[in-house]
Amino acid sequence: MIVRNHLPLGRLWPQVSKRLSLVLAFDIAVAFVYTYFGLAWLSLPTLPLSMIGGALSVFLAFRNNSAYDRWWEARTLWGSLVNTSRTFARQVLTLADEDPLRERLVELQIGYVHALRCHLRKQNPFPELSRWLPPAMVDFLRTQKNVPAGILMIKARTLRKLFDTGRLDSYRFAAIDRSLSDLCNVQGACERIKNTPMPRQYEYFPRVLVGVYCLLLPFGLVEGLGMLTPLASTLISLIFVSLDTIGRDIENPFENTVHDTPMSTLSRAIEINLLQSLGENTVPAEVRPVEGFSY
Repeated sequence: MIVRNHLPLGRLWPQVSKRLSLVLAFDIAVAFVYTYFGLAWLSLPTLPLSMIGGALSVFLAFRNNSAYDRWWEARTLWGSLVNTSRTFARQVLTLADEDPLRERLVELQIGYVHALRCHLRKQNPFPELSRWLPPAMVDFLRTQKNVPAGILMIKARTLRKLFDTGRLDSYRFAAIDRSLSDLCNVQGACERIKNTPMPRQYEYFPRVLVGVYCLLLPFGLVEGLGMLTPLASTLISLIFVSLDTIGRDIENPFENTVHDTPMSTLSRAIEINLLQSLGENTVPAEVRPVEGFSY
């Protein structure tokens, strides 16, 4: 996620520079041929282009709003994960009677958060899990296709042990189990965003329509601007190409890019919170933004 005040053009410019370079070259060619060869038929009326530009703006705005809704929902879900993780640790440590399994449940929650982050980014979770879980448990999780779901099952079984040994009564057991259900719901919603891409029509048609509009634009400007057409046409094209690029950047919030939900930062924040709830004085440092990017 970009957290700096100014956009890093050094990183963002390459995404649009190729398309704009082609547009600029085409604009120069149209302006040169019209101005020096007097081909008046190259000029198009501006009214149809204005109407097309307005309709395209609405289409891009609708597409970008849909992409932003996905990005914002992802961030909201991880905010909910932060709160639910704190709630789960508090419930386990205060509602259950003294037992080593209480600390194990909190450690499992730390491992779960890291595993979910790696699961969504398609990364290997086991280097993180080896820090928190015993080898036998890690070996079991290696057999699971969905590692976070496997950890949830281990937590549920551990919670049942506390209930069977009398460390929890039915009311407290049910309260903590609801937190497990909330975690499962958060994971399911994140997987829905991850596994359900934007409709392909939203991916294909904006790029094609923006390209066609940018090619038609100099024909509508050349009569009035002459050799200044490339400047005006490229600036207008920059707006439409940028809108198209913005939507593509934020529509997939779990791809480990600079536009991603900052899951590494949030995972470390949860880890610190839960370790301190266990009474640990030595905790890892927070994940700081790197060059204005929070990961």
